[in-house]
Amino acid sequence: MGDYGVKISKAGYSITDGDKRLILSTKYPLLKIKHKGTGTITLSGGIGSATLVTHSLGYKPMFYVWTTYIDPNSGSEVSKYCLCSWMYYTGLQRNDYYMAEATTTTITLDIDTSATLDIVGGTGTDVLDYIYVVYYDGIS
Repeated sequence: MGDYGVKISKAGYSITDGDKRLILSTKYPLLKIKHKGTGTITLSGGIGSATLVTHSLGYKPMFYVWTTYIDPNSGSEVSKYCLCSWMYYTGLQRNDYYMAEATTTTITLDIDTSATLDIVGGTGTDVLDYIYVVYYDGIS
């Protein structure tokens, strides 16, 4: 089999200088996007849940979810996106309240900032934006 495909080398190197000098090579498996999108999630009293994607992959895929978040000091939305923790993985600080989970058929986002909102006296309704990307294994 010949040596063919797409190769991109680091600045100052040739694609013939070896794999360690490459930024990209289709010789190796790459992440393939199955689903991506944006949306909003409504929190009532700091709690909300949303199914982002229903898929038919039959396994738990790799994914990432980013969401705007509630400032624990003011109780108002921050327009900057933070990466959500994967469910059942202990994160740090605010990521503990913004969690996403994969099953063999869905990706869900669960948010619970009620304890934070109790501190700042917020109990109303908030709408946060989210972005998600779901990858798949093309071999499966």
